[in-house]
Amino acid sequence: MVSRADVNDTRHPHRRESSVRRGDVLSFVADRISACRRVTGAAAVASLLLALAPPAVAQAPAGAEEIPPPTAAIESLQADILRLEKELEELRAAKAPPAGAKSEGKDTSGGKGAETIADRLSSVEKSLGKLTTAADKKKQDEAKKPLFILSGQVQADQVYFGQDAVSRTAVGDLQDGAQFRRLRIGGRGTAFEVFEYSLGVDFALANQPSYLDNYIEWKQLPWLQNVRVGHYFEPFSLERVTQNRNNTFMERSLVDTFAPARNMGAMAYGNTEDELATWAIGTFRTNSDNTGNDSFDSGQALTMRGTWLPWWDEASDGRYYLHLGSAYSYRDAYQNQVRFRNTPEIRKQQPANVFGPVGPPSPSNYQNGVPSPFAPIFVDTGNVKDVDHFQLFDPEFALILGPLSLQSEYAFAAVHRTGRPDLFFNGYMAQVSYFLTGEHRPYDRKQGIHKRVEPFEDFFRVRTKSQGIQTGLGAWEIAARYSNIVLNDKDISGNNLTDFTVGLNWYLNPYTRWKFNYIRAFLEDRRAGNSITDAYGMRFDYDF
Repeated sequence: MVSRADVNDTRHPHRRESSVRRGDVLSFVADRISACRRVTGAAAVASLLLALAPPAVAQAPAGAEEIPPPTAAIESLQADILRLEKELEELRAAKAPPAGAKSEGKDTSGGKGAETIADRLSSVEKSLGKLTTAADKKKQDEAKKPLFILSGQVQADQVYFGQDAVSRTAVGDLQDGAQFRRLRIGGRGTAFEVFEYSLGVDFALANQPSYLDNYIEWKQLPWLQNVRVGHYFEPFSLERVTQNRNNTFMERSLVDTFAPARNMGAMAYGNTEDELATWAIGTFRTNSDNTGNDSFDSGQALTMRGTWLPWWDEASDGRYYLHLGSAYSYRDAYQNQVRFRNTPEIRKQQPANVFGPVGPPSPSNYQNGVPSPFAPIFVDTGNVKDVDHFQLFDPEFALILGPLSLQSEYAFAAVHRTGRPDLFFNGYMAQVSYFLTGEHRPYDRKQGIHKRVEPFEDFFRVRTKSQGIQTGLGAWEIAARYSNIVLNDKDISGNNLTDFTVGLNWYLNPYTRWKFNYIRAFLEDRRAGNSITDAYGMRFDYDF
């Protein structure tokens, strides 16, 4: 039978209680553990525990974000060895060995138990030696050639709308529909220990593939630490740089209107030695298109981001922490124009016959004169002319208290015009979420972003011979978000939009998610008046 406690023990080894009971052979086992310190593979620990432990209860599979590097495996082995030694010392203190007992691992009463354990440990040590040699050779071979890991993502959405009369006048009659929000294939890998690369294409847009993260990167550099060159997200906004699969809601908030999307550029980034702060700075093309192309002299951008963890609870391995961050971008204006626009936190792809060439998948990426691939557009400045340059600012906040998560961002754009008054547009969001099953939002301390949620137990429902039908719950999360954007200023009427979103998320396992969002959008349109639009979205999301 697979129980929640079993899976908890698997993913949280610090919660396990000591179960080692070996009586008179404690000293012998301790000697063997000490000898095992030469082993450098995580598989060695698994073999040793298998040899010593009684038959294990079947456990639900535990997902992993990525294949751990050899150093992580070594650290895991050392931690397990230290834990076993501690357990043995505690047992010695609780039960001293009988007088005259020997420590060679043999039963002084003439029993066969210790001899059996000694034989098994001897066999394990021989196997470990072979595994160590094979692992070292594999590591040396892999360092001589590139390593490739295939990845992919499928997001299937169903979207429904409800409108009042003013909403239909302002944005048209919105159609329900189903779509692939993302349909991606890609890969990433390393080579020669200090070189990393990524490739990715999204086929979700009708008749037009889009390039994703396509870059090469040099790691472990002096001072600069890491340097990346290619087509990828600029370092701006916690919501934006956190992967979509790791964000709480189906779509990013209205603040994302101001966040640059993927562009061609070069960036250096890194973190402090204690992993409590990160930094990133890069120069990018202002307006790369879906394929990373910028052959229309859109200008250059300088973008930077920094994060800090004033509080990180080491004892709980990061179940409690406070994140603070800020980002800034200075950007040239393409043909002395700029444009901001967005949807009400729900997106439905336009039919293929509605548009020809389109802007990037992010509808707010400052493209001029091209239609958005997504609908419905509620806020839109149109092409703001006589622009010399514009600047973007974005402070970030996130507080994680175990299953409770609070997050907020405020972004604004200062648009500098020639011969006309400057403009100011802004937006903000605040959200709260809570895991009903007790999980938390993990954090990547080297990049200052949220990581993949790992349920305490995966969802499963199986029939067993002795216990009948057994079920795992997965992870369940409820969430709410309030956001607002104002694109009205001076002679520009881009509308004012306020969204209230509630969501229910079910994480079947670390790589499979089901999400439901309800959005009530309050639109203030200077031409049509005030309106209310309801949107309902459901998504099934899987990646590998």
